[in-house]
Order: sequence, then C-alpha cells, then structure tokens
Amino acid sequence: MVEHNDWRDEMNVFRMIAIASELADKVRETKLSPGYGHPGTAKVATGHGPCRHCLRPFVVGEDVRMLFTLNPFEGVAPIPQPGPVFIHEAECERYEETAGYPAELLPFGVVLDGYDAEQMVRRRETVTDGSQEATIQEMMCDPLIRYVMLRDAKAGCFDLRVERILNGKGRFDG
Repeated sequence: MVEHNDWRDEMNVFRMIAIASELADKVRETKLSPGYGHPGTAKVATGHGPCRHCLRPFVVGEDVRMLFTLNPFEGVAPIPQPGPVFIHEAECERYEETAGYPAELLPFGVVLDGYDAEQMVRRRETVTDGSQEATIQEMMCDPLIRYVMLRDAKAGCFDLRVERILNGKGRFDG
C-alpha cells in the first residue's frame, strides 16, 4: 500500500468518470432509458443516490431524481450489464473527472470491482469505512486492472467508473 498523508494527490492520477452530460440531458429530455427505451420516472428522493452525473448525494425528501436503466459498460466493454441509476431531474454540473474521489460520497459504502481487458473481475473489495481512495489506489497498482466500477454497497447499482490517467491521454491504453 502506498504511504501518503493526502490521498487527494494520489487520486489525481485517476479519472472519476460520471455519466456524460449528453446522456443525462437526453434522459431528462426524452424521459427514456438510453439504448433500451424503457420509460424513466421522476420522484422525490427516498435514498442518497448519488446522482450519476454530478456525483452528489441526493437530499432525501427534497431532491427530485430520475430513475432509468443504464449500461455502464457501453463503449467500455462488450458485455452489457444494465441496471437502475438516478440523476437529478433538474440540470446539474457533471463531476470533474480529475477532482479525485467525491468527498461527499466517503460516508457511503461501495463495492469496487477491478476489471481486466477481457471484462473479467480480477479483484472485488467492499468499503464501508471511508477508505475508498486508498482501496482504489491499491487496486490500481495491479497492472492488469484496466478500470474499476463502483457500485452502491446496499443496492448494488452502478455509481461511477475509475480509470488511470497515463501520458495525458486520459485512458489506459497499455
């Protein structure tokens, strides 16, 4: 494990990838799940989420969130693994990919799946103690792990994807 006092510095070598703004805008406009055509629904938040676009937790009982089906592997890997996700019904700003792990999400447990180039899970970790950043750093030390998918530890739905930043290209292409 890397010894370092500020994991934010270490996390800057990774991209925290929220869903694209174009995708979020299309879902808000059409109220349909991309690639599936299933109707999306909007309701007042009963859980923390987070929004898969801005990566902020929802304010329960206050924020209105849209539920729709998403394949988080679209454009990343060949085997689809669709599931339910939420975004704010109102427009929100996409999370900055190089901003490190979202501090607002540290209190929430996640399952981290490290995938190789063949879309096989090489390592799975469950984190409930706020050590998401350290666990991502440790998992990404394995050169065979191409990306890490984070899922809610209770509901199991996709939260975000993490990739390495190498040579300024933004994607691991080794």
